[in-house]
Amino acid sequence: MSVELETVGAASVGGLTTRQKADLAGEPCSNCGTIVPGRYCPACGQLAASFHRPVASLVGDTIADTFTLDGRLARTVPILLFRPGRLTKNYTEGKRARYVPPFRLFLLASLVFYLTLFSVVPPGQFINIDDETRNEITQSITENQDAEIELAEMDESARERLERANINVSAPDAVRGDIENQIVAVLNNQDQFAAQLENWLPRLSILLVPLTMIALVILHFWRRSLYVYDHAIHALHLHSWMYLTGTVLMLLGPFLPEWILVIYFIAFLAYIWRSLAVAGSTGMIMSGFRMFFLLFFWIIVTSLIITATIIVSGMSVR
Repeated sequence: MSVELETVGAASVGGLTTRQKADLAGEPCSNCGTIVPGRYCPACGQLAASFHRPVASLVGDTIADTFTLDGRLARTVPILLFRPGRLTKNYTEGKRARYVPPFRLFLLASLVFYLTLFSVVPPGQFINIDDETRNEITQSITENQDAEIELAEMDESARERLERANINVSAPDAVRGDIENQIVAVLNNQDQFAAQLENWLPRLSILLVPLTMIALVILHFWRRSLYVYDHAIHALHLHSWMYLTGTVLMLLGPFLPEWILVIYFIAFLAYIWRSLAVAGSTGMIMSGFRMFFLLFFWIIVTSLIITATIIVSGMSVR
């Protein structure tokens, strides 16, 4: 997760901000050499600002840019949260300057979500296997491997008798042995496995966005008025909404009754349904059909991503 945090910080400081002071105005552009009369270079568009300034100034600009974005964040979040599909509709119709760019909004929402998730629900608490259980599993794997080695060394006549009795005595392949050894490594390094989960889950979960975009394209393949770009924006906004509301639910969950999860699930379905209707300009019945297909698709893809995350995290343990 630290790599992602560094990337986001570097991107914000590295020129995405619109609040930097143009302290190089009137001088040659550092990028193309053209004299810059104002805030931006007229030739290449680069900001006429030097980042060789006190750290406090850079941090202040970064924080201001990330959380205020010239007022765009305050205009974007309410419409995203409470008016399903309207933000996507406005953005694809060309009303873009007033809102936070979709991909940047998604990055911010996902960053806040995973920081909250790994703070409130650390992965280590779900994989904390006690010493007795770990030793039993390790011993079982070791004994199984020893038994298979003995079978592999068995003389041919004995092997034939066992095979006639439908007893499989084939020696394990190298892949199975590697997997079993890796399981033992995970059991003996649970903290490292938890750290790998934190590292891989945010990375692999990003795959949900392009896959959702593809699903939306398939669901609207006969709508020639909608383009892949429109579905990409919609997918980013849908996932931004899920990340932001999920963050709020995690933070307030301990103080709320359990039935609030039922209310959230109903609100989730209603939001997706309405968002598909507004962003796609379709009726509620067709949007309901698309919603159920999308939910089924998300369940399958999310299960695959979680499985892949566990496998990759386990194989990364050394």
